[in-house]
Amino acid sequence: MSQALAREEETQELRVLDADLPFLAVEAAIDIDNLLSNSGKDLKAMRKLADRLTKSVDKPNGTPRSLMDPATLTVLGEALAQAGTTETLEKVDDLLLRAEKISQVLSSEDPTKNLTELKEARAFCLALSREAAAYRNSLSDLRPSHPFRR
Repeated sequence: MSQALAREEETQELRVLDADLPFLAVEAAIDIDNLLSNSGKDLKAMRKLADRLTKSVDKPNGTPRSLMDPATLTVLGEALAQAGTTETLEKVDDLLLRAEKISQVLSSEDPTKNLTELKEARAFCLALSREAAAYRNSLSDLRPSHPFRR
């Protein structure tokens, strides 16, 4: 059973409907805060989020693939917009390239070498957590309640 979980973990991409995405994103933001304040070196959540982002925006033959589901792309775009990126994200390719840059920052050997990019990655992680949780809540609001409940 543990081998099956390990295989699932290896192939897991970023999906907005994953129950652990808001928690993973906020844990990655906490890892970045700890890194910035020199109070911790545990970067497991940061690396795991970077791995999921990398697998989601993988480049076959030099071009970013946009095979993510539309809901994930929407949440990713909202998170990037809320993170205060200065780049304009007009196309899906622009969005995926920006997500790839953040993934590279999160997975770099020494993420503290560029503090500006690290702070932008923290803002992205917080926005991703917020947007993913809001999306899950909006889906649950769409389900009609039972007609006999008040």
